[in-house]
Amino acid sequence: MLLKFPFGARARACLHAIPNIAGCVAILMAAGAVSHTEESAEQAGFLNATLAAGIRFQHDKGAKGVATILEEAGPGVCVADFDGDGLTDIYFVNGRDLYGRGMVRQNALYRNNGDGTFKDVTETAGVPGTGYGLGCVWGDYDNDGFPDLYVTQYGKNVLYHNNGNGTFSDVTAKARVDGTDFGTQFHTGATFFDYDKDGRLDLYAGGYVTFGPNSRRYCGVPPAESSCPPSAYPGSAAVLYHNNGDGTFTNVTKAAKIYQPGGKNLSVAAMDYDNDGWPDLFVANDGLEAYLYRNNGNGTFAESALVSGMALTEDGIKMAAMCLSFGDYDNDGNLDLYISDFQDMPDHIWHNNGKGFFDEVTSRSGIGAATKHVLSFGGGFFDYDNDGWLDLFIANGHVYQGVEIASPGVRYKQINSLFHNQRNGRFVETTKEAGDAFTVPNLGRGAAFLDYDNDGRVDVVVGIAGDAPLLLHNVSKNSNHFVNLQLVGVGAKSNRDAMGAHIRLRAGALAQVREIYGGGSYLSQSELRAHFGLGALTRVDSVIITWPDGKTQTYKDLDADRFYRIEEGAATPQSVRPAAGHARIP
Repeated sequence: MLLKFPFGARARACLHAIPNIAGCVAILMAAGAVSHTEESAEQAGFLNATLAAGIRFQHDKGAKGVATILEEAGPGVCVADFDGDGLTDIYFVNGRDLYGRGMVRQNALYRNNGDGTFKDVTETAGVPGTGYGLGCVWGDYDNDGFPDLYVTQYGKNVLYHNNGNGTFSDVTAKARVDGTDFGTQFHTGATFFDYDKDGRLDLYAGGYVTFGPNSRRYCGVPPAESSCPPSAYPGSAAVLYHNNGDGTFTNVTKAAKIYQPGGKNLSVAAMDYDNDGWPDLFVANDGLEAYLYRNNGNGTFAESALVSGMALTEDGIKMAAMCLSFGDYDNDGNLDLYISDFQDMPDHIWHNNGKGFFDEVTSRSGIGAATKHVLSFGGGFFDYDNDGWLDLFIANGHVYQGVEIASPGVRYKQINSLFHNQRNGRFVETTKEAGDAFTVPNLGRGAAFLDYDNDGRVDVVVGIAGDAPLLLHNVSKNSNHFVNLQLVGVGAKSNRDAMGAHIRLRAGALAQVREIYGGGSYLSQSELRAHFGLGALTRVDSVIITWPDGKTQTYKDLDADRFYRIEEGAATPQSVRPAAGHARIP
C-alpha cells in the first residue's frame, strides 16, 4: 500500500502542532486526509519535518546581487552522534558576509532530543565555524570514542576536537590541518580514512578552483548574468594529512604521490574497490577527469581512474562530478559507484566487476533520461523501503541565476529526485509518489542519510543554498524489516569509527554488503551506522565483518528490527534500542 501525498494545509497544521511525525500521519489517515492506494508497488513517502523538528537554521549565500561561483557552491551537511547518546545529530554549514555589511552568520549544530525534535547547541558546543563554510565531515581522529568535526571553508579550514562533554575545541593550529599548505583557499569535499592502516584516521581535504579578490566574478550578459563556470579559473591542490597519533598531522601529499596542483575537487570518498584490503581514494572533479588513487599498501598511491574505467563517461566525456556514492545495487557482492553530473548530462552508475574495473551502465540502469534534465548534487544509494535493494536519492538545483532566461525550459530551482530499485539492474523514478517535499523546487546541494528517530527507516537531510534545509522524514508504509549495525573498532590497528570495515550480511536468499566510509556525498557525510533492509525476513542468518586491521568475525542468527552495537572482538553483538533519554552507550 502506498501513502498518497501531498497533504496540504491540514498536514502542515498538524506538523506545527505535533512534533511526532508518525502520530501526525496516523491522525491524518484517520481523518481521511491521507489515503492508501494500490497505484504502485514502490511505497515511497517522505514528510518535510524541518519545522516540526525545531530546526530553524537558514543558509545564507552571502551574495551581493548575483552570486559568484563561491556563493553558489554550498552548503554541505553532516550527521553523527556527537554526544554518544544513541541519537544522530546534525551539523549545518553556513556562508558568511564577504562584503563588510556587518551581517553575522554562523554554522549550526543541532542536538537530537530523541522525541523527533532537535535543539540548537552551537553556542554551548562552540562550533560556529571560522569562515565562509562549504562542507563538513566527522571522524574520531584520536580514538577517544567521540567524533570530531572538520569543516571546509573559503580560507582556512577548521578542526574541532570533541571534548566528550558536549563542547568542542578549535585545534586547527595545533593539528596543522587548515588546508592551505599549497596556497589553496577554496576548499570543498573532505574525508577521514586510515590509508596506512595504523589504527588512526588520516584526513584528505579537497581543493576547488583558484578564486581570489581579483578573479572574474560574473559571466553572461544581464539579465542572464550569472556565476562563472569552473573552466574560467585554474584548479588548486588538495592535501593529504597523515595522523601522527599525538594530536598533530603531517602533510604527506607529495610523498603519497597524489599531488595534483590543477585539481578541481568537489567530493571525495575512500573505499576498497578492488578488495585487496587497502582503502583507495576516489575524487570527483568538476570539468576534469575523476581521480582514483589506488592504495599501494606502502604509503603511496597510483592514479588508476582511466584503467579502472571511471575517469570519464562511457562516451569519453569529462564530468562535472559532484557526488560519489558506493553501494551494491545489484547485490552481487561488489560495491558499485554513482556519480552525479551537470544539467543536460545524465548522472552515472558504474557496475563494479570485482576485479578492479568499473563498467558504466547508466543507460540500462534507467536513470539516464530522468537525471539529464536536472543539475544533480548530493545524495546517493540508500534503501528507503527496506526491501534489501538500494535505491537512489538526488538533491538537485542549478548554479546559474540567469539560466531561465538564457536557456528556456531550464529551471534555477529544481525538484529533488527519488528512484526505486527494481531488483533487475534497473531503477524507476518515484519522485511523484514521494510527498510534498518532492514538489517544491529549491537549490539542493549537500545531502546526508540518517535514521534520526531510530524507527528503522532511513531519513534524508538536504542542505539548501540560500534557504532552510530539508529534513525528510521517511514515513514509507510497508511491513518490511531491517537491521542496523554500529561498528566500533578497538584493535591496535582498527580506528574507533571502523572506517574501512567491510560487512557481508545474509538473510535467506538475500545477500548484501556495506563498507563503512566517510564523505562521498557533495560536501556532506551520512551517519556511519550500516543499515540493511530485509524485506519480509525476520532474522539475519549471518553477518561477517572484516575489520580495518584485517581480522574477521562472524555472527549468526540475529533478530530483525533491532539496532546492534558490535565492538571488535566481542563474542556477541549488543542489542540497543536508542530512544529519548537513552543513557550513553558505554
